[in-house]
This record gives sequence, structure tokens and C-alpha cells, in this order.
Amino acid sequence: MSERHLLEVRDLVVRFRTHDGAVHAVNSVSFDLAAGETLGVAGESGCGKSVTNLAIVGLLPKPAGRVEGGSVKLDGRELTTLKEEELRQVRGSEIAMIFQDPMTSLNPVLRIEEQLVETIRAHREVTKEAARARAVELLAAVGVANPESRLRSYPHEFSGGMRQRVMIAMALALEPRVLIADEPTTALDVTIQAQVLDLLRRLTEERGTATILVTHDLGVLAGMADRVNVMYAGTVIESGTTDELFANPRHPYTVGLLRSIPRLDGEAGGKLVPIEGRPPDLVDAPVGCSFAARCAWRTDRCATETPQLLPIDGGTGPIVTSGPEATHVVACFNLVAPDEVADGRPRADRKAGAR
Repeated sequence: MSERHLLEVRDLVVRFRTHDGAVHAVNSVSFDLAAGETLGVAGESGCGKSVTNLAIVGLLPKPAGRVEGGSVKLDGRELTTLKEEELRQVRGSEIAMIFQDPMTSLNPVLRIEEQLVETIRAHREVTKEAARARAVELLAAVGVANPESRLRSYPHEFSGGMRQRVMIAMALALEPRVLIADEPTTALDVTIQAQVLDLLRRLTEERGTATILVTHDLGVLAGMADRVNVMYAGTVIESGTTDELFANPRHPYTVGLLRSIPRLDGEAGGKLVPIEGRPPDLVDAPVGCSFAARCAWRTDRCATETPQLLPIDGGTGPIVTSGPEATHVVACFNLVAPDEVADGRPRADRKAGAR
């Protein structure tokens, strides 16, 4: 294993058994994550972002969901083959997860003190008094005023932003090396959202935590992530450093996502540009490129062959999978040309070029 890669995911496959058949939720997803690095994950609802993370921490709903292939290694240790008791020791102490709705994650009938202290003592052999002192320290670290007294509060006595801060404190209680934040600001107003994101950024920098940040908000990723994976229909279809991917998107789907963002420099009253069509049914997954039915750049080849993630420059050398020099890779037969991005459609004189 590379010394730089704290987390390695290789060819991860997740299926859900339903009455209608098997849902192909995640298909051959691979990525690396280094200590102190923030990986952003973007894509429409249902593209496999959250399922990938649930598979990493072993929290897929049973018995319907299961990992059917691939590997997840934390510092060289395979996680997919661990027993539940072993996984419980990994969760919290090695990998922690912040969920998007703290009201469904926090126990509404227990005070915050009980929930934080229980989390700490489940993984550390410390006295109740020491665990309580640690809980006070954590609440103070995430910006909760009067942490001593607020420990005695119930979740409903906190605002939405403060509840999310409590969830962050709980996730950081055991100083995990990997933090997964799944839509951590979804239900928050813009001001509180900025405060929570600033908190996550500061804590990541101070502690050297490797972070996976899942969000629909590409603006958040632009300001928070070092690299971005764009997912569609259970696969990563484009990946690169944040600066490179936002400045030079090459997959038609990524271009569509970026063009659907409201712009401050746009014309007053200008319309947002949606991506036409809808994602495919993952029970009856399409043959070939999963985005072909919605793609203005599609060719006959797209209907029969599945594109692989390859460097945009066609290089054959080693692919750098993390850090500021990460290779920009795209799974597409007909890359969007830089002069086609603004219009969001192929030039009239364009000739489809094979990669």
C-alpha cells in the first residue's frame, strides 16, 4: 500500500435486493484518500454517493444491501471482511460519519451528555468523569457556548446548526483518522452552513483528518475539497483536483451539473439550465454508457460499450490518485471540448473522436 494513502477503495460493488430485482447501486468504484486530504463527492440523488460511504463503514441496511465485490482498506486493513464486532471498534475510533439530519441521528430522549459520554466510553477505558470532561472539551471545540450547561440539554433544545455541531463533536470524540460528512449542511440556512463548513475545514486542517465530503452543492465543494469525484448511476465518471475539474470539465454530465448552478455574474432573470431526462433505472441497468440517453455528445458506440476512467490527455503513464498532482480522469468516449462548455452542446462542425 502506498504510504500516502490512508484509505483505499478498489472496484467496490454494492447491490440491494428488492421485489423488483437487484438494484446495482454502486458499480466498480475506486478511489484513494490521503491523510489531511478532503475528497468531495458530487452527483444527483440516487447516484450512489451515500451508499458508497455506508459500505465503507459497514452500515448498509441488512439484509437487503450487501457488498458483492471489491475492497476497502484502511491503512492496509481490509474492512469488508471484518465481523460486526470488529467493525464497531473501527467505527468512531478510526472512521466516523456525520449524517445529514442530526435529529434522526441523535436520540431525542437522552441528554447530549449521555450520548457523548456513551460514545467515548464504548471505545475508551476511561471513567465517567473523564469522559464528561472530554465531552465538555469537544462541545467547546465545535463552538457550543456554555458547554458545561449545554451538556444537560436534549437535542430538541438546540437549533439545527447547534445540533449539527453536536454531531460533529460526537464524530470527532475519538479522533478518527477518516471523517465522512454526508450532506452535513443540507437543512441549514446559508449563514449556519458557512459556520459549519468553516468548522469542518478548521478541524480537518488542525488534526490532519482525511475527509470525504458528500454534497449536492458544487459551490461547497469548490471551497472545501482538494479533489472531486463526480458520480452517476453508481459509478465515478470524472475525477480530478477541484481547480482542474471546475476549470476544465470534460464529461458531458459534469458540464451539465456546473451549468445548472446559479451564477452571480449571470443575467438578471436568467434561467437555470437543467440536465434533460432522468437517471437510469438501476434495476434494469442500461448497456453501454449509463449517461448516453441524456447526452448530446453520444454516438453509436456509447450504446454498446462502457467507457473506462482514463486520463483526459490520453496518457499511458501512471495515474496519480491523490494529492495536488492527481490525474484528471474521465469515463467518456467523446470528451467535451473546452470551447463547448459554455454552450453545453457540441459544435455543429464537431467530429466525434474516439479516445
